[in-house]
Amino acid sequence: MKTPKTIVHVNQHMIKYNQKHKTEFPVLTVKHRGKTYYAHEVNYHGHSKTVYSPSKPLSCGAVCWVETEGDVTLFDWTAIHKETHPSIKQERKTVRHVGSKKWMDMDIY
Repeated sequence: MKTPKTIVHVNQHMIKYNQKHKTEFPVLTVKHRGKTYYAHEVNYHGHSKTVYSPSKPLSCGAVCWVETEGDVTLFDWTAIHKETHPSIKQERKTVRHVGSKKWMDMDIY
């Protein structure tokens, strides 16, 4: 069975929103198994590569991103404030594991 890929890119729209509204919503978009998460910081646990492909951007328009088949840990430093943003639909957590089932089921400290 093929390991699902996780893709991380910088969300330029969120950066502009933060600058305009003086907020600090997470600007890293993380896509894994059909779900989208947001983070301020991403730690990669395994092989990853950075891709620049202006002739074949992602569906969101990103031309530069990181791909990994390894596990990742996401950090959303402002989740504790419970602020809401229309683009962020899932429950915000300060720390989230994304990747293999075993990794995702780990207890978060």
